[in-house]
Amino acid sequence: MSSLRLRLSLMMFLQYAIWGIWVPNLGVYLNNLEGFTLTKTSFVYMTMPIASIIAPFIGGQIADRYFAAQRFLAVSHILGGIVLLLIARFTGFVEVFVGMLIFNMLYAPTIAVTNSIVFQHWPNDQFSRIRVWGSVGWIVIGWVFGLYLEMVGKVGHWFYIAAGTSFAMGAFSWALPHTPPAKSANPWAFVDAFALLRNRAFAVMAVISFFVAIELQYYFVQQPVFFKEGLRLKESWVGPVATFGQICEMVMMVVLPIVLAKAGFRWTMAIGILAWGLRDLTFAIGQPRELVLAAVTLHGVGFAFFFTVIFMFADAVAPKDIKSSAQSFLASVTIGLGMLVGSLVAGPIADALQKDWPRVFIIPALLCFAACLVFVLGFRPEVQKGAEAAPAASA
Repeated sequence: MSSLRLRLSLMMFLQYAIWGIWVPNLGVYLNNLEGFTLTKTSFVYMTMPIASIIAPFIGGQIADRYFAAQRFLAVSHILGGIVLLLIARFTGFVEVFVGMLIFNMLYAPTIAVTNSIVFQHWPNDQFSRIRVWGSVGWIVIGWVFGLYLEMVGKVGHWFYIAAGTSFAMGAFSWALPHTPPAKSANPWAFVDAFALLRNRAFAVMAVISFFVAIELQYYFVQQPVFFKEGLRLKESWVGPVATFGQICEMVMMVVLPIVLAKAGFRWTMAIGILAWGLRDLTFAIGQPRELVLAAVTLHGVGFAFFFTVIFMFADAVAPKDIKSSAQSFLASVTIGLGMLVGSLVAGPIADALQKDWPRVFIIPALLCFAACLVFVLGFRPEVQKGAEAAPAASA
């Protein structure tokens, strides 16, 4: 493995290990605190979408115009680690909410910036071979913390492991390839990223991504409590079982270039949306238990074939001087607006339905099936002249 590939892969490993430890464990941790309903928990999860609406545009602008991307990552992750150590002391809803909002304001921009670093130093159509290490990071941290819980039994300690990982990412960022702002930086990159909506295929993809992201956050919010109360898993197994999706995602990332070359953007993304719908439908059926646990792997198909590919398509159609801003725009539509709505509805729906899991999960299943149909009918990408992903651009 070349030095460049090794550094980019380790960057993705650490980047997603941070995310991978807090998403499955935060809900379990909050569920153990006095006064936290699933609605309040979903509002804390909402801090990531809020941050993703605001912060990535700032991060994209800095990385596009003023500040080397690797230095931006270093500062953001070191500050994020400090904030996590402070949140570990909090137990009230307001202070946890504010603390997680500050942390995610620091973390959210780094997702788009890490993508941008890879796209600037690695072939677009080979992006998945780097991004797969993000899945590995999510898996490793999930199992390591699951084993830790078996021995120690304190779910709140995820804060310390996440903080340590964030510090490690901040320190390592200085070793990443230098990624300076574009010499001909476009001062209107923020606005021009919106102009990509004039591209019909990009616009359809962005709108469908918004609705699919609602389902994604719905899943993240419901998953920990569903695993613990619906499937009656031990707390120490909630995180490891959740990694079944990332294990499958890792495999899907490896085969993604082949699927893209054969099926094109349109059908690859459609498969991803359909996979999430089938997973939610299986959760709604709820039995046999083994089938429900196996359905967790479909999360990996959806994440690799849809969530990864939308960023590849954005990079293929965006002009060079607004690539980071284009990534940030798409992150704001999905991780931002879509997941924000998902957070707003997930907790209240579960509480209103009194955690009647079949009814809770049939809602996102129907949403995904409808989104897949509209996407297949409306998404018609044109082969982009000079696009780096030209072999995969045909529908």
